[in-house]
Amino acid sequence: MKCEEGAPTPGLRAVLLQPDMVRVFLASLFILSQVLVSFSLVPLYIQYRGGDTFTVGLHTTIFAVSAVILRFYFGPLADVHGRRLALAVGAFAFASANILLLYAPNLTVMALVRVYQAIGMASYLSSASSLVADLAPEEHRGSAIGAYRVIMPIASLLGPFTGNNLINRYGFTTFFLVMAALSTISFVLVLSLRSGRRDPVITPVRVRPSDIAALFTVRDLRAAYTAILGISIGGGIVNTFVTTYGNPWFFNPAVYFVAYAVSGAITAVVLGRLSDRHGRATMILPIFFSIGAGLAILFLIDYAPWPVFLLSAALTGIGFNAGLSVFIAWVVDSTRRDLRATALSLQESWIDGGFAVGIFLFGTLSAQFSMAPVFLGTGLVLLASSGIVCIMAGRQEGRL
Repeated sequence: MKCEEGAPTPGLRAVLLQPDMVRVFLASLFILSQVLVSFSLVPLYIQYRGGDTFTVGLHTTIFAVSAVILRFYFGPLADVHGRRLALAVGAFAFASANILLLYAPNLTVMALVRVYQAIGMASYLSSASSLVADLAPEEHRGSAIGAYRVIMPIASLLGPFTGNNLINRYGFTTFFLVMAALSTISFVLVLSLRSGRRDPVITPVRVRPSDIAALFTVRDLRAAYTAILGISIGGGIVNTFVTTYGNPWFFNPAVYFVAYAVSGAITAVVLGRLSDRHGRATMILPIFFSIGAGLAILFLIDYAPWPVFLLSAALTGIGFNAGLSVFIAWVVDSTRRDLRATALSLQESWIDGGFAVGIFLFGTLSAQFSMAPVFLGTGLVLLASSGIVCIMAGRQEGRL
């Protein structure tokens, strides 16, 4: 939503109810559900086709690493040729990859399809965040991105649950066809967007490697990326190890992720609005306190009553899911519009990198010391690291 000079800034409700904003939110719900089932349910199909645990891990790694590499192309593509093109490429890749996975003749071809599927994740996610930021005036940017981030916990509740039910009741063929249909709906919604097109009167300028390198010279952008890396380390640990850790004490530890998703969804807009009013850097301490404390109190699982388990879920959900809405807005604030999608594509890679670092280190340390003290230690480290991010942020904000 563009405001003419001198015109009053529209309210948040008007910003969020723009037709293009509604379209990108709905399309993203289907695509983010697709991303989650690609990690959680496609491995079941690999096993169904004869793959072992090594093959499952290899295919998932190929998918994730390919997305990180491909973002260096598709992030700049969205800046040069418009968000709509990159969104359409991503939605089409997901839609067609479902059919290709279903009919892949063997596991080797399936691995190649996973590289193609990674185009969807590399192209769509950062472009969607960029378009949301483009449509929101600066006064409501954090709130709009916070509202957009609510889609992730909703997708985490709906996508894997619905997909697993489809597999159990109707089999993998129906599952992949439904996923392809949902991604096709997203593709149609993206094509109907009026925003996100390249301005025909502007000659595209190629994003050079030096432009990408220059992003890291901006102090606030470095601080935002470091903050995203920190909370993503915690997020990766939560998503990978909490279920196994809580299983001996709770009849259904998956309830943790319901509280985790709900708390993140509720507070994403709240923290986004607070950061609009008081600045992104003011949210560093509460966000890092939430995720650090949420991890640390899991150390007490042997002694504390079950509500402490849910308190941990609420705190980690606030720290990671709501925290991302603030720090993504910070990335947008610190970057020129013509490099926005490029900066956000790097931000997605920082999330992936944080997950990988957190999972690897936690798995390695917990094998030596057990999970409880490693949860405590990780939480304390994240609490301490908030000071580093605050020092990096400084007092004044910069922009490339």
